[in-house]
Amino acid sequence: MFEALFEILPKQIRGKMERIFHGYDIDPTARISPGVKIIYNDKGRKKLKIGKNVFIGVNCVLDITKGIVIKDDVQIAPNAMIFTHDSSKDRKNPIERGVIIEEGAYIGAGAIILHGVRVGKNAIVGAGAVVTRDVDDNAIVGGVPAKVISKRLNENWEAKR
Repeated sequence: MFEALFEILPKQIRGKMERIFHGYDIDPTARISPGVKIIYNDKGRKKLKIGKNVFIGVNCVLDITKGIVIKDDVQIAPNAMIFTHDSSKDRKNPIERGVIIEEGAYIGAGAIILHGVRVGKNAIVGAGAVVTRDVDDNAIVGGVPAKVISKRLNENWEAKR
């Protein structure tokens, strides 16, 4: 009912309004930019958990049909999409599996995370990547489908080449 209004709210208050009206578990420090679409299959909407200091960029899509957990200090760049269901093989009985984005992960612009995926702690998903499988902690992935490009060596985002 209020979804269109929520999409234009300033990022500082969007999370608060989503908590109040939909009951999502969103930390007060999380920032959800304008244009973010939260879509669901009305099987219970309380399937979204967003941790501390999370930033979700403009025009992202979060499909919470099965559930999404975004842990602390995650950044999701504009136009990224996270899907928790796949109805491409059977529209009446779609595959539904949740998605977990671990602490400190970065999801690049336009990346697509598919159902059942866990993106590891401090992992980096490159812009435009399509993630179909779990991403290990500290891995840097990119491409279609996403493959490991490198590994982070430390917290300063330095990579092993």
